[in-house]
Formats: sequence, C-alpha cells, structure tokens
Amino acid sequence: MAITQAHIDHYRTHGYAVVENFLSPKEIAGARADIETLRPGWVDFCLDPSAPKPADWNQPVHMRFPFPGEHLNTITVHPELRRMAAELAGTDDLYCEQSDLSLKCMGHPADREQGMHCDYRNHTLVYPPDEPIYWQTAYLIYYTDVTDDHAPTAVCSKQHYADELLWPAEVTRKERQDLYHNEVRLTVPAGSLFAYSMRTFHRGTRFKADVGRVAHFITYAPSAWKWLGIVGWGSKAIRSDFARWVSTASLEERAAFGFPPPGDPYWTDETRAGVSARYPEMDMGPYEEG
Repeated sequence: MAITQAHIDHYRTHGYAVVENFLSPKEIAGARADIETLRPGWVDFCLDPSAPKPADWNQPVHMRFPFPGEHLNTITVHPELRRMAAELAGTDDLYCEQSDLSLKCMGHPADREQGMHCDYRNHTLVYPPDEPIYWQTAYLIYYTDVTDDHAPTAVCSKQHYADELLWPAEVTRKERQDLYHNEVRLTVPAGSLFAYSMRTFHRGTRFKADVGRVAHFITYAPSAWKWLGIVGWGSKAIRSDFARWVSTASLEERAAFGFPPPGDPYWTDETRAGVSARYPEMDMGPYEEG
C-alpha cells in the first residue's frame, strides 16, 4: 500500500502515521529470507511460536545496514520512504541516517516496558525544533505480525503535548500519566509501517506471551544539518560523559563535532531553551541573538 496524503496529514497532526500492509507479500518474503541468512531460526519462531527458539534468542542483537542479500537494503531505500520524508521536510536533499534490524522475544534483553520517550536524544546533538526543514522522519517496518501479545509499540499523539518543551525526553508513568493514558498500541499485520518524528512520545511494551517479532528501524534526515544522525556523534549524545564534554567544550570544539555554531538559523527561542535544558551546565550566551 502506498503512503497517501491522508497518512502524511495524520503525521503532521499527530506526530505519527500507520500504514498497514505497506510492503507487498514479495517484499516481505524477500526480507524474511535475508533475516534467515543473518539470524537463523528467528523468522520461523516468530511465525510459529511452537517452533524452537533461535539459538541466540537471549542475546542482544545489533545489525546495521548494509545487510547480506539485497532485500533489506532495497527496503532501506524504498522510494515511498524517501518521498514521505522529503515531503515532510520540504527538501529532496536527504540522507538515510539509520537502518537497523530489531529482533526480540519474551525474555530477551529488550523485552521490557519502556518509559514514554522521544528518540531525538541519540539522533541529534541538540534539540529538535518543530520546523520542517529540521525534521527527521523515522520508520519502523514490521516483518512479522504484531498482536497485543507481541510487544506492540505504544504511541501518544502530539496533540497531548503540542505546546510543551520536550524535556525531559523520557518520562515515567508517575510523572506523565496523561501520556500513558492516551497511548495507542499498534497491533498490525506483517509488512506494516509506523512512521514517527523525533518529537513524538512513544515506547516499547513487554511481551505477553512466549512469542517474538522482527522489525526494521529506518530514518531519513535532511542532509544540510551536520548535527543529525544516529550513526554519527548524535548516537553518543545520550551518554552523560558526552553531555559533560559538550557542556565544557569551546565553541570551536563543539562545531568540529557538528554542533550548530552561533548565528546559525537553527538558534531560536525554542531551541535555545531546549539545548539549555538538555545541557544545563553549558554557557548559552554565545548562542543568544545579537
């Protein structure tokens, strides 16, 4: 199923969209074949929980583009993914900043109730403004069915926090009961697509049965901004020691790692407030207007 204008409108209004049956049966079969080569037994178990669990079922799994075979790589650069990201950001000058496989099952290290969070903490060095030219569009494609037993992703519409500074970027149920109360759990058939923004609160949930699922994270970002991207320095920005370094580094040292320099159009009242909240020990004076 193609991504429609209705999906894009929903994304703009709510911070996310769900496209059921995005991939064709042929594309799903090809992706599963590649995954079987990479991690034997995972697809079989996810399709039939009575089958033996894969040998590495309880080990962390980290697999990043490029993949052996052709199908996962082709899906990574799917024209519909690029088209949606380009329309949202208002530019065709994009780069793929993430393509990671996610395999998990009951009892796996990733089998846990996550807190509601926004993903920008390890996708950017700074703070994600609500300006389309800076928008990173993230996708999660499911290669196996997701029922309520299969640890569905939960997401909360940005209508519930549209006018807030998105810090802290992760909140507990006690801190923000409203986000959890208004979450939508995404139960979808294999081949479906979840698109969301770096400003969207969402979370992983725990498995309710001894089953598994296989999914694929893909993210596109505008090419112009050096401070964006999970495969660059932004992936380190979530670490406390890196945050301490950012807070004490010189302007030139920060800029060498892609931090937006003083005078860059990136700096607005919102982004200054967001970066100040993220790095409270940092001197924001050089980034003030004038």
